[in-house]
Order: sequence, then C-alpha cells, then structure tokens
Amino acid sequence: MNKAQHIALSVALFFNFSLSAIAKEAPVDSHAQWYQVDLVVFRYLNNDSGEVWPTVTDNRVLDESIRLQPFSPETGDDTTLFEIPEADKRLSRHHDIVRDAYIALPNSEMILSKQVAALGKNRNYQVITQKAWRMPVSSESDNHPVEVRAAISGQDNLLLDGTISISEERFLHVDIDLWLNKLTAESLYSTLSGKAYSNELNTSEILTSDRGTDNLIRPDNGSAPLRITDNFQIKQRRRVKNTNEIQYIDSPEIGVLFKLTPYERPETLVETGIKISKVSSQ
Repeated sequence: MNKAQHIALSVALFFNFSLSAIAKEAPVDSHAQWYQVDLVVFRYLNNDSGEVWPTVTDNRVLDESIRLQPFSPETGDDTTLFEIPEADKRLSRHHDIVRDAYIALPNSEMILSKQVAALGKNRNYQVITQKAWRMPVSSESDNHPVEVRAAISGQDNLLLDGTISISEERFLHVDIDLWLNKLTAESLYSTLSGKAYSNELNTSEILTSDRGTDNLIRPDNGSAPLRITDNFQIKQRRRVKNTNEIQYIDSPEIGVLFKLTPYERPETLVETGIKISKVSSQ
C-alpha cells in the first residue's frame, strides 16, 4: 500500500464513511433541486510524503464566482429576523437562511461539525476552514463557482483560495479547485519602513486585501506586504453517486471533506418562532 492509499484508508476508517463505488446511482430530478453544501478543508501537519511544493504559480479566482454572504454575524438567537419600521423608517432585513441561496450558514446548521471536532483532536491535522451554504442546482441553468477563501496565522501563515462548483448533468458533479498559499512578510519591509514585523497576521485583513500581479498581498491597514512564497493546488472533479455519503478528496498537502444534502426549500416564509420588533423612531 503506497502513502496516498494509506492516508485515504486511514481517514476513511477514522471518519467511518465509505469510499466504495458500490452505492446505488440515482439520477437527479431534472427540475431545480436545492442542496446544502458542507465543506471542510484541512492540512496535514506531519507530512512525510517527500513531496516538494512546486514553483509559485499565479492563480486567480474567476470573476464570475459567487462570494458567500455572511449571516448576521453580529446577532444572536434572540435577535429579530425582521424589523418593522415606524413612520418613515426603512425596512431592514437580515438574510433568510431558510430560503436564500449562497448564505454562509451558522455553526448550528453545519452537518460536518463532528468530523471537524475529530480533526481538531488529532495533532496530525489542522482545519483550515469549515463552510456550509444552500443553493439550487439544475441542468438547465448555469452554475457559477462559489468562492472559497480562508486564512490562518501562526507558525505558518497560509491563505486558502479557490472555488467549488456544483453541477448536474445526468448525475451531480463537484469540481474542486483550491490553492494553498504560504505567506511571508516582504523581506525589506522593516528596513525601508522602520516598522517591526509581527508574525501574528490579521486574517480578516488578508481576506479582504487584493493580490497584485507580483504575488504580493497588500493589507489595507498598511501592515507589511505578504509575498506568496509557495503554493499547492488541489483540483479534482468528483461524481456524487450517493448524497448520504461524505466525500473525501486527498492530496499530499491538504484534504477536503464535502457533503451534498438534498434540501427542501419552503416556497413561502414559514413561522419558525421568529421574533418581530419595531424600530424606534428616536
């Protein structure tokens, strides 16, 4: 058994899901079907595969990719979903995760949380990101790729960038195209600016900063520019034969878990204990 096969088998047994292709194949309904997409990307911390990261390759997220919208991160469970304004106050609406597409779901709605917890307990892995959203998939419409972007700070400063596309032909297909980028502060920054460089990066600044054609990421807050010194791509198409299974994609540096779960989207807003309040006119 080679290294790649050993890793794949170990992770499969670890999470207790099947990698076999014997599941019954069921064609997807030709009408637009909604799915919840759950995605986990992690890296191997003790990688002894002997793989050498290739020369830095320029990569860009497609312009037509869809960026997930945050779901009211500043609010809690007791916050109203809708606000009814008094007098001339305008209506303010939070995202409706029950009916809206491409909304980043909160942790309580994520399906792969147990797998993420298991990875977190094993010092051989580091979770880079966990995401979940809902979306329609139809063979009769264009399915734009969804942007996947995350950053982690520490001994290694990393930026994950890429897309995931869900499409339907006769069966469901998932296309993963992710790049893991190692970031290093520009070597002359401290000398030229007179400012000390901190290895603790502001990940939110990295995620919102533009990347130049010179492979430099320049944070908007004026901190040290970050150069991409290494990057590694994982790109694969997977046909999903059974939506009850968690899919696993392996590479020498990073692993991907994802699951497509059929979702029954309500046609109209349903009563779910939502609180409604009035906005003060003061």
